[in-house]
Amino acid sequence: MNKMGRTAHAALEKRLLQAAPNSVFRLLLKHRPIVEKDSEGRFDLQLSGHTHKGQIFPFNFLTWVSFPVKTGLTNLESGGFLYVSRGTGVWGPPIRFLAPPEITIIDLLPESAITTKN
Repeated sequence: MNKMGRTAHAALEKRLLQAAPNSVFRLLLKHRPIVEKDSEGRFDLQLSGHTHKGQIFPFNFLTWVSFPVKTGLTNLESGGFLYVSRGTGVWGPPIRFLAPPEITIIDLLPESAITTKN
């Protein structure tokens, strides 16, 4: 984390999300897959990375303990979603073991374009 601490980042995030109107889709881009308590319910989709799905043994245990969502899409209790990408890069040694890279394509459609099949 840079010179600004996690508490300061969380406060800034809260202010920014409060300023966004509820009538529009709110996309939160955040490196670490942590959903701040004060941000819950204030965004529709948070896109994060950081974990590399563990990348290599034994670091995968650290990410499993540190972050509740390791990879993929999670439906949050607050009504939004969190998507954690495994990413394409690496941290440290240039290897990935049991954590293949991914490029994610997310199509955002207006609610009027979504149809329900019965």
